[in-house]
Amino acid sequence: MTESVWEFPLRLPRNAFSAREAPRAGDIWRLCQDAATLASIHAGWPPERFRVEGVFFIVYRMVVVHEAEIPYGEVLDATTWVSRLRRRTLSTREVRLLAAGELVAAATQDWVHVDSQTFKPKQGTKETAAAFPAVDVEPSVRMPKFEERPGGQSVFQFQMWQTWADPLGHANHPAYIDWCDEAISRRMVEARIEPSLLRPVAEQVTFRDSVLPGEQVTVRTERVGVFGENGVVLRHHLETDRGPAAEATSIRSLAAGTGNLLIAAWD
Repeated sequence: MTESVWEFPLRLPRNAFSAREAPRAGDIWRLCQDAATLASIHAGWPPERFRVEGVFFIVYRMVVVHEAEIPYGEVLDATTWVSRLRRRTLSTREVRLLAAGELVAAATQDWVHVDSQTFKPKQGTKETAAAFPAVDVEPSVRMPKFEERPGGQSVFQFQMWQTWADPLGHANHPAYIDWCDEAISRRMVEARIEPSLLRPVAEQVTFRDSVLPGEQVTVRTERVGVFGENGVVLRHHLETDRGPAAEATSIRSLAAGTGNLLIAAWD
C-alpha cells in the first residue's frame, strides 16, 4: 500500500514524565521515532524487512520545537509524512504531535539509507522509494532565532550502559537529548535550581558517529545565547574516545519563576 500521510493515536509511557508530571524532551523524540517506524511498517517496510534486505534508515539530523506540555494519559494524534527524498538515499520526514487539535511538538528528521554492515550510505531500490513518496504538506521545522550571549562551560562524563543499546547495537538518537538534559540538570543543581523545573523549548542534533556500549562519553556544554528574556541557548559537543559523536543546540527555560536563574547558571 502506498500512502503519503499517516496518522496514529499515540500515548507517552508513564516513565516519560518528570517529577513535575511533564514529559521529557527525549521521550518526545522517542514518540516521533515511533510515528516514523509505524509509518514505515504500514508502508510495508517493518524493521525485519530492512534486516533481510541488509539496509537501514538512520537519523543524521533532527530538529524538534516544543509548543506545549501534556499530562500523562493524554492521547497524541501523530501525523507524519516524507517531505523530501533525494537520490533514494537521503530522506526528510516530518512529524507533528497534537493533543485535542493543539500542536504539542513539531519535528523534522533527516534520514540516510545505509548498508547494515558498513553503515555507509547506500542508494535504496525503486521499490523502497515508491513506498515513501514525498509530499508537500507544510514547511520543515527550524530552530528559533536567538540572541548571541556567550557564557561559561560545563563537562559531564559517563560510561554508556550495555542495556542502553538499541536494535542496531548503539545508542538510540533520543538518548543524546537525555544526556544533554542531564548535563543541564547537573549544572542546575550546582546553581541551586530545582532540576525538574527544566522545560524544553527546542533542540537540534547533528549526529557524527555512533556511541557504543561501554564507551566513555563526554558532553561539553557552553552557553551561546539567550532566547527572549527567560530562555538559555546551549551548545553541546558529545564525543567518545573515538572522536566526535554529535553536536547539539538546545533552548531551555524554567516551568516556574524567572529563566534568568537558568541563564545565569552559565555566567
